[in-house]
Amino acid sequence: MKRITMTVFFSMIGILLAQGTPTIMRCSYMKVNKGKEAAFEKAVTSHVSRWHGIGQWNQYGWVVETGSRTGQYFVGTLGHYWEDFDERITTKEHDNDWKRISNAYVDDDNGGSGLTFWNHAPELSYNNSASSKIAFTTYHCRANALDSMLEIMVRFKEANEKAMIDVSYLVFKKEAGGPNEVFAVLALMDGYADMAPMSPSIMERYVAAFGEEVWQTDYQTWTNGLKWSETEIMSFLPDLSSTSPE
Repeated sequence: MKRITMTVFFSMIGILLAQGTPTIMRCSYMKVNKGKEAAFEKAVTSHVSRWHGIGQWNQYGWVVETGSRTGQYFVGTLGHYWEDFDERITTKEHDNDWKRISNAYVDDDNGGSGLTFWNHAPELSYNNSASSKIAFTTYHCRANALDSMLEIMVRFKEANEKAMIDVSYLVFKKEAGGPNEVFAVLALMDGYADMAPMSPSIMERYVAAFGEEVWQTDYQTWTNGLKWSETEIMSFLPDLSSTSPE
């Protein structure tokens, strides 16, 4: 069942968020004390099965496999309106259980774990497919460069559509938590093989769609606007995640 849930979940993301209504995602990292990972996962599995099932507040989990946060957990809820976070009602039992899990297993030195809010941009996102891994890339832009870079993402989507390239990704704009002028691309992958270069290349797709001159102009705009980027590969944890409706 959980294997099916994993597949349905990644298909559901695009369907749910592309409806243009509940597009907000809230997420954070959780650094678990060394040696406590199995106990943490067991506790969260029990918590999710009781309070985050179908028709309840959704919660999903991944484990980070690359970068400085390797081994940490990425926990989020998605497909919300902003007012959902005002109107959510929890029970004391639920809150105490999550507090117990955090106190028992999460490292007190949980740096960089603050909550962040992201807004899905369906007009920038491309395709959707079932996947067991994601490559979560954050792009940190220079002042006043974000809008120009997002315009390039619109053309990049069009170039992919014209090339009928077999990739899937979702684009999110950061709304709160940490530095501003940030957007993220969440690439849906079957495995590490999907990290390999594709043919036609990004440049070839872009030139075929818009011409060499537009490519050169947009490449320069992108280069000038980007401060830095970072990619983390994560694996989806179905047992730590809500069961998606089929």
